[in-house]
Amino acid sequence: MKAKTITFESALQKLEETVDKLEEGSIPLDEALTTFESGVRWSRECSKFLENAEQRIETIIKNENGEYEQKEFLLE
Repeated sequence: MKAKTITFESALQKLEETVDKLEEGSIPLDEALTTFESGVRWSRECSKFLENAEQRIETIIKNENGEYEQKEFLLE
């Protein structure tokens, strides 16, 4: 059986659903802990996607000769 590919959007949706469930405040403590653990996993999954995206981002700038060149994107 082929594993389902997770996208950033689906991981973020799962995280949002988890947060919403916890914010309701009406679930038993045991279920809340399990839900919280799930939320932490989804949060880490989203972080991985964002870290990978950051590494792939390049900026295109115009150099002093008026030509465009790619440079690694660095957060200042």
